[in-house]
Amino acid sequence: MKYISKTLKTLPKEDLIKTEEKIVYTLNEEKSNFKIEIIDGEYIITGPAVERLMGRINIADNESMHYFQKSLRELGIEEELKKKGIKEGDTVKILEWEFEWYN
Repeated sequence: MKYISKTLKTLPKEDLIKTEEKIVYTLNEEKSNFKIEIIDGEYIITGPAVERLMGRINIADNESMHYFQKSLRELGIEEELKKKGIKEGDTVKILEWEFEWYN
């Protein structure tokens, strides 16, 4: 270890390269990128935000469903459903999936 340390100290130092501007890409969802309609007492949610969300989850997996519920809150869907008057036991449809609403 001493030999390696000594050898490293003798190596020439490299000049730091200054970079211009950094571009940061994020995967933030647009909160308003969905629509909720009430048809025959069912809350039907459509739009790109929910299509992407449903593509990321596995309905049969508990952890994935927890992520799904968290995402509904983060996207503002849960709040919007409450504003539209959703109650315990109401049906929510997202793509081909139907869910029973509960708090």
